[in-house]
Amino acid sequence: MKIDKCISTDLFHLMIRRSTLMFFLICVFNFQFLQSQSFPDPGKFDSTWWNRMPLRVIQTNLRETDALMDQDSYMRTIEEASASVVILNVGGIVANYPTQLPFHYKNTFMKGNLVRDLVTKLHAKGIKVIGRFDVSKINEALAFKNPSWLYVGTNGKNVNYNGQVHTCVNGGYQQDYGFQILKEAIAVCNLDGIFFNMPGYTTSDYSGNYHGICQCENCKKRYRDSTGLNLPVKEDMNDPLFVKYNTFRKTTSEQLFQRIGNFIKEQDPKLVVCTYTDVGVDLIRSESSSWLSAEYEWNYFSTDHVKRVLGSYKDRAPSNLLQYFLAIGYRHIATSPNILRVWLLQNMLNAAPLDVYVIGTLANQYDREFIPIMNEIYAFHLKNEKIFTNVKSRSQVALVRGTTEEYRGLIKLLTESHIMFDVVEASVIGTERMPKKLQEYDVVITGDVANLDERVISFLDAYINQGGHLLSTGFTSTRDGQGNQMNRIRMKSIGVEEKYDVFKQAKSTYLVISDKDKEALGKNAFASHDLMMMYSDYLKCKVKPGATSYLKLLPQSMFGPPEKSYYLNADITDYPGVVYYEYGKGRSVYIPWMLGAQYNFKGNIAHKKLFVSVLENLLQLKPALLSNASPLVEISQESNISGGFEWIGLINHSGQIGASLQEPVAIHGIKIKFKPIRPLKSMRLLHAGVKINFIEKNGWVECEVPKLFDYDILYSEYKN
Repeated sequence: MKIDKCISTDLFHLMIRRSTLMFFLICVFNFQFLQSQSFPDPGKFDSTWWNRMPLRVIQTNLRETDALMDQDSYMRTIEEASASVVILNVGGIVANYPTQLPFHYKNTFMKGNLVRDLVTKLHAKGIKVIGRFDVSKINEALAFKNPSWLYVGTNGKNVNYNGQVHTCVNGGYQQDYGFQILKEAIAVCNLDGIFFNMPGYTTSDYSGNYHGICQCENCKKRYRDSTGLNLPVKEDMNDPLFVKYNTFRKTTSEQLFQRIGNFIKEQDPKLVVCTYTDVGVDLIRSESSSWLSAEYEWNYFSTDHVKRVLGSYKDRAPSNLLQYFLAIGYRHIATSPNILRVWLLQNMLNAAPLDVYVIGTLANQYDREFIPIMNEIYAFHLKNEKIFTNVKSRSQVALVRGTTEEYRGLIKLLTESHIMFDVVEASVIGTERMPKKLQEYDVVITGDVANLDERVISFLDAYINQGGHLLSTGFTSTRDGQGNQMNRIRMKSIGVEEKYDVFKQAKSTYLVISDKDKEALGKNAFASHDLMMMYSDYLKCKVKPGATSYLKLLPQSMFGPPEKSYYLNADITDYPGVVYYEYGKGRSVYIPWMLGAQYNFKGNIAHKKLFVSVLENLLQLKPALLSNASPLVEISQESNISGGFEWIGLINHSGQIGASLQEPVAIHGIKIKFKPIRPLKSMRLLHAGVKINFIEKNGWVECEVPKLFDYDILYSEYKN
């Protein structure tokens, strides 16, 4: 026994040594393989330095006291983050340079010229600088010398928050004096771009207190001159008077943004313009952020924000920031590093700029848990920046952005089903601004897109008539472009008549799934389902001749006491839950309720099955990428516009239980099958640093990702 034991131990150690040697040789081979590989020149999308380019942005929202910072420490942390662009405070609420303007409040902690010092040091390192401005508020020491500049709430009072008084879009500060601030700062600060914070009509303070529609004399006069009406005092989209005001508010905001954008370009055409609007800008700002009012974080925040810009505009780029801190009320601590990681990865793996925003500087954060993770992702991006340059998605589905809950639910359904999709703003449909024509998509989804003007409706109908495929849900096309209620379904390609009644959301309402429905939608998928939850407003429609209806509405069946929890066949109506219609050369499916919102609310499996079945069985979508990956793996598919390469991004969303966000759990054996643009020479995982074997058959490539930790990129190199 002792001899046998010794021999077994020796053999064990020999096996370990051989395994270690083999692992070492594999690592050496892969290291040499990866070292020997170089990415092809990705080309440029246009002549700009910012559009479809691999930017790595750090926004440091400097506080007044940061004027006393150790500037060398500031620079060191910016370089450690591999940043290529920095956004920092220049003017507006506080001027961080020695302004000569009498109504521009200068930082009292500043000695010298903070902006000049930082810009000089950042430019010396090849880092571009975008100056941050905020004219939504003015210091109380200056505000009341010009009361006509100020916002007035419905209570007749100004809003003074920590000594900063709200200004009005229609007042002289935003309409005139802000331009003087811009002109001075652009002349003396040597900036590469301008970012505006909190543009437009601000009606709430930092504590979330709502102060109402501005009632200042400037707003009253401008609104009266424009409409002949008095200002409303209540926000209600069902009130035609407020809808008119909402249009006024949108129009006047956009006019100001366009003026600002034009003014900046007149001062220096090379300056990039960035803010939270699509008008008059180059970079469209948005935020992935945590809120104290939310029960859970929105997992797909960054995917949502960057896709809608990349899918809508070829002449603008997303600037989606990752809000480092937990919430407005907790500026000095960070939210979970695991959701921050996911949000940052979604920027990167949708080929959008990386962008992180902190209060203060990276050097003086009180909660530093995420900074090493951020630095690692930024460093990976820098090392592989060519593959993030001049790329586009390979999506087959266009999702038109509608109401929030429906939109978010559809994003979840598409992502969990590994269906590649772009997000498109309704306003750009049929214009030259779109990077891809609508006809290039196999399916278009209009999820509860109520507000549609006649131009867009005509274009969508023509798209279907010419052979396109449409999935539409909810109240799509029932309001005009401004939001006025039209009380009719205006799209002709949807297989129901114009008129409808609304069945209001009610408990214990279902859709009955018949054997006929299962034949069309999928016997196996619905073998275990005879009823489907329907807790949504529902449009009771009349089906057009030639259209086919599936599922029937069962409204408000009894649910208590247990002895009374049943329904009778007589309770089932003839109102459909799904309508299929062939229109011209194309086809449409209409779901007259909010399928996406239902899934976002409860994640019910029957809703997911219905969604996938409608796409694959009724609209005949044939995905060009298939995978056995868990729904917790988010997949993106990108290709170089110049034809140099393509890649598949993978993000591991595991580790969440309720509001708790833990480290992701490794996922093994992810099989992927896809159709490459050209025959492949090799494949490799860029984050794991390993070569991937693959087989090609009938135009498809099949491969396996052995293990996925937090993220990876499956990079494909073409032959020739």
